[in-house]
Amino acid sequence: MLIIPAEHPLDWKKPPVMTLLLILLNVLVYLLYQGGDEQREQQAVQTYLDGGLLSRERELFIDAFVSRHDLDADEQRYIERMAGTALTRLVLYDLQFEHDLHQRTDYQADPQWQAARQRAEAARDKVSSIRFGFIPARFTVEGLVGAMFLHGSIDHLVGNMLFLFIFGFALEIALGRWLYLGLYLATGIASHLLWWLLDPVWISGVGASGAVSGLMGMYIGLYGLRRINFFYWLGPFFGYLRAPALWILPVWLGKELYGLLWAKDNVNYYAHLGGLAAGYMGIWLPQMLGRLKVNQAYLDKEQPDAAFTRELASLDQVLERFDLEAAAARGLDLLSRYPGRLALLQRLYPLALNRRDKALLSPVLQQLLRLPESTDSLPLLQRLARDSAEPQHRILQHPSVQAHLLQRLLRAGQGQQAIACWRHLCTAQKAPDNLPILTLMLAKQVGNQGDKATLAELASLLHSRYPDSEQTRQLEQLRAHLAR
Repeated sequence: MLIIPAEHPLDWKKPPVMTLLLILLNVLVYLLYQGGDEQREQQAVQTYLDGGLLSRERELFIDAFVSRHDLDADEQRYIERMAGTALTRLVLYDLQFEHDLHQRTDYQADPQWQAARQRAEAARDKVSSIRFGFIPARFTVEGLVGAMFLHGSIDHLVGNMLFLFIFGFALEIALGRWLYLGLYLATGIASHLLWWLLDPVWISGVGASGAVSGLMGMYIGLYGLRRINFFYWLGPFFGYLRAPALWILPVWLGKELYGLLWAKDNVNYYAHLGGLAAGYMGIWLPQMLGRLKVNQAYLDKEQPDAAFTRELASLDQVLERFDLEAAAARGLDLLSRYPGRLALLQRLYPLALNRRDKALLSPVLQQLLRLPESTDSLPLLQRLARDSAEPQHRILQHPSVQAHLLQRLLRAGQGQQAIACWRHLCTAQKAPDNLPILTLMLAKQVGNQGDKATLAELASLLHSRYPDSEQTRQLEQLRAHLAR
């Protein structure tokens, strides 16, 4: 049975960085660190055999193993006929037998036996599942944290990483990276603590499944009774269903409880239940206390510009009522919160210009002239150029405005409309330092359009003000070329 959320498509424009880093860390630990376990295990087996421990402990182990697992006669014979190295591996990883052995009086009275055992155990303890795996009956902080980054096989790793990605990318966006990471680690630890409290066995547990179950609980807690899409796979049946997220929690809990009570496998259902419960409570409790901040727009599947679109529509309503004073005040606020938005500038520019509102017009012009170059903004720039030619709009004729406007028009190939800006700059008390370069750029455009009169005007300006400049020389070459 498989039921997973399918509510949000992945947006690679906002990649789940923390989730990807967690996946990368797990993969690197498995490949680079756990990849050396086979050699460590071989060393431990050889140390055990070299110490003569198998002959001394063989019968003790078989009797204890058969009794503890209630094996029948055939199963007992199978254990008795196991090869020495295979049986040694079984002995070394049987931590319950090791614990009971240490309590025996004959073991405690034999220093040589103890020394040989300590050497074998020290070698065995270098294996990742023992060194950093979580063993409930032998509580360690290293195991409590480290176990969630270890895996028993490549299939175990791939399965956990797949579910980490499925749940992680949405939770990371909704909760924020650092809260998401903190809850991920906390639920992984909580999953081990429940196992430690309820079933303190001498078994080493590894895997991210407890923390991943925590993500599942967080997901349910985050959406609550909100109806979301789920993908389901039940034997031959699969498809999508839409249901309140909270309805899936008892299904997931029931699946884990069934596995705990009746399944005969090596899955750590205690960790799954602990992670699931901790993840749900880690979201639900802060929500009840009003302390949880989430990306509500993402949960509501709002478009990224939904808030801006709403505020722009509200501004349009104010303009339609001709409440220009309120529109100007709201415009200033919107400019500070949504800088560089062409749609907003298109509304505020005529408002500021007609009211001669310098407080509003100044930021409008600054943002307009800094817009990224695109054909969308060209009509507004052309309008600004036309308005600049009107004598009543003296604020638009300021040299800094005209210099920026001239450059934007030239880069857009609007030579004819740029002529008026160039003339304004020529009559300014202090022309910009790059006027020769701008003049040459304008000359190339009007020259290609066959405007010889304007070309002569440009050349005259360079000859009179910048007779020795490189731009003056190049413009003469251009005129000579066009005269052929």
